Amino acid sequence: MEATKTLSEFVISTDFKDLPKEVIEEAKLCFFDWLGVALAGANDPEIDSLFNVIELVGGREQATILGKNVKSSILNATLINGMSSHVFDYDDTSVEFLGHASVTLFPSLLALSEWKGISGKDFLTAYIIGFEIGCQVAIGASANHALTGWHATSTIGHFSSTAGAAKLLGLTADQLIFAFGIAGTQAAGLKAVFGTSCKPFHPGKAGFNGLLAVLLAKRGFTSVKDILEGKNCFWDVYSSKWNAKRALKNLGKKWSILNNNYKFHASCYYTHAPIEAVLSIKDQIKKFNMEAIEKIEIYVSPITLENAGMNSPKTGLEGKFCVPYAVANALLREDTGMDAFTDEKVHDPEIIDLMNKIKVISDIKLAAFKAIATIYMDGESYSKEINIINQKLDYNIKKEEILKKFRSLVRISLKKPNTEEIIKRIENLEQESNMADLIKLIS
Repeated sequence: MEATKTLSEFVISTDFKDLPKEVIEEAKLCFFDWLGVALAGANDPEIDSLFNVIELVGGREQATILGKNVKSSILNATLINGMSSHVFDYDDTSVEFLGHASVTLFPSLLALSEWKGISGKDFLTAYIIGFEIGCQVAIGASANHALTGWHATSTIGHFSSTAGAAKLLGLTADQLIFAFGIAGTQAAGLKAVFGTSCKPFHPGKAGFNGLLAVLLAKRGFTSVKDILEGKNCFWDVYSSKWNAKRALKNLGKKWSILNNNYKFHASCYYTHAPIEAVLSIKDQIKKFNMEAIEKIEIYVSPITLENAGMNSPKTGLEGKFCVPYAVANALLREDTGMDAFTDEKVHDPEIIDLMNKIKVISDIKLAAFKAIATIYMDGESYSKEINIINQKLDYNIKKEEILKKFRSLVRISLKKPNTEEIIKRIENLEQESNMADLIKLIS
């Protein structure tokens, strides 16, 4: 089965007119969510080292580095904006993608759109197509890919970013086949580095490598033509349970973006079910006495501990991947936003005392994003089961929550009048004739 060829032809043949309205509207929510976390993350200290290196090596002033009021090459802008938008681990996530799709797509698409004066309609089209391609590659690889130790946001992100950039730059199907091959041989990213600067660096590098693959392929650079399904190629090497038919089954029929998930806690998505479970218990008990807690048991899936199994975090970044910290902080502070995951907060004695009462237990019977929490206090026990994937919001409520999150995240980097103007422009993004005009307002 020529999966690489089939996906390439889908990218080239799909246009804005082929996209359902609900898919287009969802893509706008994704852009709101991504832009908010990108602007907030742009001035985080974790970004400084990369920004200093980019200043050191320089680059043509082609695209804006968000939050810095400077321009660099489209590759440099993609790299740093990709890292900025994932540094808080507060960006949207897709189960089908096996990770975070938007952070691998929007940085390169925004850079290209500013550089080439691309319309909002074409920008949205490229994003949606890139999202779908990434999901199909991940579905073909299966969850086995992530369980093996690969950081799928990064590895899969090489293909999504390639597809999106190829759409904007008008590659032919044959050129895109080579671009996928160039991207696939660069695909990397290990889960071992979670909790360090490398984790947010991964999506930036995926966007960078995907864009580089497209630029090279457009100029005659070659690779293999079956990078997905071929022997010793991506699926064959990166997953023992890959299936090409599974990857193509719903291509163009069902839109994976409609199953995208948004974060309202600034931590690894695998911590969200435990957080929601304990907060639900707390809400149910009229006189919740924190001092009366004897112990807390959290049952989670094995893959939860694969991704968020860190104990005794020493930094805010590590705290994002620690279920006991996420749960203790939520119960004590009820603030699970960016400010909850700082180096100072993870050393809070009160939080550490509560963490010592929390036991996280792996249960192979539980689905990936399900958790069962039991709080023991005053001789009684209170339990709650949560599957975070099942908590789907009505579109209007979801949009309201995402805009609330967006306004909160950009309150420092944007002036209020600009914020409201940006919201109006993104709500009508398909009417933007030149994305560079919107980027001027953002930067």
